[in-house]
Amino acid sequence: MVPDGGAAGDERRRKLGLIALISAMGLMGRLSYEMLRSPVTPIYARHLGAPPQLIGLIVAAATISGVFLKMPAGVLGDIVGFRRLMSAGTVPKALGPFLYLVARNPLSLIAVRLFHGLSTALYAPPAAALVAKLFPAQRGRFLGIYSAAENAGVVLGPVVGGAALLAFGFDRTFLISGAIGVLTLIIGLVLLSRRIPEDQPTPGRRDLPSIRRAVAEIARQRTVLLTALAEGSLFFGFGSLQAFLPLFAIGRGIDAAAVGLIFGAQGVTSLLSRPYLGRLSDRVGRRPVIVGGLAAAAAVLLAVPWQHTEVALILLGALFGLATGAVTPAGQALIADVAREGNLGAAMGAFGSLWDVGHALGPICAGILRGFFSYTVVFSVIGLVIGVALLVFGLFVREPPRS
Repeated sequence: MVPDGGAAGDERRRKLGLIALISAMGLMGRLSYEMLRSPVTPIYARHLGAPPQLIGLIVAAATISGVFLKMPAGVLGDIVGFRRLMSAGTVPKALGPFLYLVARNPLSLIAVRLFHGLSTALYAPPAAALVAKLFPAQRGRFLGIYSAAENAGVVLGPVVGGAALLAFGFDRTFLISGAIGVLTLIIGLVLLSRRIPEDQPTPGRRDLPSIRRAVAEIARQRTVLLTALAEGSLFFGFGSLQAFLPLFAIGRGIDAAAVGLIFGAQGVTSLLSRPYLGRLSDRVGRRPVIVGGLAAAAAVLLAVPWQHTEVALILLGALFGLATGAVTPAGQALIADVAREGNLGAAMGAFGSLWDVGHALGPICAGILRGFFSYTVVFSVIGLVIGVALLVFGLFVREPPRS
């Protein structure tokens, strides 16, 4: 065993310091972004006179940016270096909130939301790729730690945003979010100033045909695509729950405060479980953890329509949080395990794009189903979609041997 005080110990401390910096960047950036996602954006859209059918598009606009840009952003990260693209992603995080101040009609708010969505589209794939590259033998554990930090921002953002809106109104809420975004930009500049041997751009300049070949290579990697589709199915279910579980619960006589506890339980269990379940995937393998997470998510969707009490729904929310805590870090780690060295960012971009596709399609498809069927049918169909994704993943994905 190498003493921790030697060169190996210094190297590990260097990497742990980088993980702390990247995690702080992810936490602050997500906090700033999620502060304005919900409930601020839909309330502001209504304040600007947006009709109900346009409010959904306004909220989803930031996710639409991720659908189209995460894959190219991942490829670009492989070319120019992960930190450069992460730092570029902090620019819309810092500027975006201030642009809400000048959005005075629904169409201009859509444009602002599309620009604000560039922040996660540019930042998320290279950040995950860099964490995976720093700790190749413990990817699950450290991707779990990093995603837990980001998820803390996801959990805190709506709480802070709602409280700020209540206390200060729209303009000051946008300013607070922007100030946090500027702090994220400063952290990004600090990260950019560090010397990180693991983050070296691809030698030489890639032309458009070679970039296309990189994308085509990722498209041919069955494990990458099916793992990303598994994550997409999970967030297909999560997006559906976000949109329709509140209406379902209120219809059962459960008040809005209790609905908040359901999603609070989901957020807390997801946040706390990610480092541990990521580390578990390092020990027992990625596939068992992902399969278990998908099975738990499908069970939650199938069980929801049969519940009549807030306690039962809170427990199901907590179980769904465990499902996301299992699938996301283990899925990112599995993709990093199979991706070729020069395509790590592209692989993470594919993962993020299909994740966003599922998250965006979930509420849309659930809404169409709800127009014709009961909640029992809606949640059961979505649970079966996750079940099919679980079956396909279990049958066709083989985990590579790891040291």
